[in-house]
Amino acid sequence: MNTKFFLKILIILFIPVIIFPSIISASEFKSEDKLVIVKDEIVNDDLYFAGNSITVDGIINGDLIAAGAEIKVTGTINGGIIAAGGSIIVTGNVTDDIRAAGGEVRIGGDVGDNVLVFTGNLVLEKNARIARDLTLGAGTAIIDGTVNGNINGGASDMEMRGATRGNVTIKIDNNIKTFPGATIGGNLEYTAPRPGELSGIVSGKTTYKETPVRKEDPMSKLPGEIIGYFWLLLIGIVSLILAPELTQKNSDNVSVKPLKNLLWGLLFLIITPIVAVLLLITIIGIPLSMILLVIYITLIYISRIYIGLWVGQYVLKKLKKETRFKALTMALGLIIVFIGINLPIIGGFIHLVIILLGLGAFVLTEYNVYQKLKEQKVI
Repeated sequence: MNTKFFLKILIILFIPVIIFPSIISASEFKSEDKLVIVKDEIVNDDLYFAGNSITVDGIINGDLIAAGAEIKVTGTINGGIIAAGGSIIVTGNVTDDIRAAGGEVRIGGDVGDNVLVFTGNLVLEKNARIARDLTLGAGTAIIDGTVNGNINGGASDMEMRGATRGNVTIKIDNNIKTFPGATIGGNLEYTAPRPGELSGIVSGKTTYKETPVRKEDPMSKLPGEIIGYFWLLLIGIVSLILAPELTQKNSDNVSVKPLKNLLWGLLFLIITPIVAVLLLITIIGIPLSMILLVIYITLIYISRIYIGLWVGQYVLKKLKKETRFKALTMALGLIIVFIGINLPIIGGFIHLVIILLGLGAFVLTEYNVYQKLKEQKVI
């Protein structure tokens, strides 16, 4: 799918931030498929970018705020970075904060203030230097550089190869390792299922807290799941009555380029809350932020409806059965969906895939509506 439609949505959402009086006199906003700031180029403004990829080899005398599949900074940012994307690589120097959310975040230069990241894979390279604190939420975190402040947050797995002058306070889902040569200038406090593999130097105290084991009766969730099923089915039936074509179109689009749907769903899932937070900068943006968050939460919740209808229709088609009542088809599909998302071990993954596919189908449907309106010259 062409990215322009999604980018125009982002542009509209970012407008209140751009027109805020304190920054309008010094900002550039670009919506392109690809943007390259070459080595000798200097941007003397804050730069806002929404597109497929951005590469900054030059200098930005201001903040960089970017959303895209690939974001790469090898030059100098005399300001901060706010970024959301699939891959975010910063090997250049940044004088202020880095705030990033993406599939992979890699930092290899000097950062003049704090770093806040939410990512599947975080790598703080050997040459990286963070002047203050590192706060992280990651699947895998590899700390090979230097943090002058504290390290806080959580990760599934963490490897400490570098150094921090402050404390490390971390919640680990799986395992933590500190390698020979790693140094922690303060205390190490970690919560994990088992003691970590600690070979580095800890100047302060090392405190290990075992992750509490929750013994939960699987049947205790059953009443809540049944109520949740019927509530979602009721919403689905209402949507079939009030917007039958839109509901069916969203369902049909689930199987149209599913991998691309997953990507669009992931981008929507990550970028939307970031945009909502940015909107809070302005007075006019606060109500827009609240509206956006309500839409965001609602779409995440009802995304299962579209998947349920699609699954029901797919199963009936394979069984060579037919019914005129789409509500029955949706009821069947939602039963399968609810069973899938409650399976042990893989249920959480199935739930995430369902949400991403549903969100991606919604984006695709809205894109098609946008294209038709454009062809009719309505917009």
